[in-house]
Amino acid sequence: MSEKQPQILIFNAAGELVAIARSIRSAAELTKVDENDIKLCCENRQNITEQYCFRYNVKPLIADDTLDKLNIEEYDRLCDCK
Repeated sequence: MSEKQPQILIFNAAGELVAIARSIRSAAELTKVDENDIKLCCENRQNITEQYCFRYNVKPLIADDTLDKLNIEEYDRLCDCK
């Protein structure tokens, strides 16, 4: 039995949360960014594209009503990511 994949938070170049995708594949379809690059960005917290940056939507779980209200620096502080 496979584990459920976490949702993917999609931030634009300005660091603003612009979308929440249900999977890496969905994020890749939305942004036209390679799935492996999205995974690397989520795991290493590195910006691998000039247009988007990605994070796994884990603790704290972010809801759709935070779109355009949350930026990547605030999210990293909330989840204590460095």
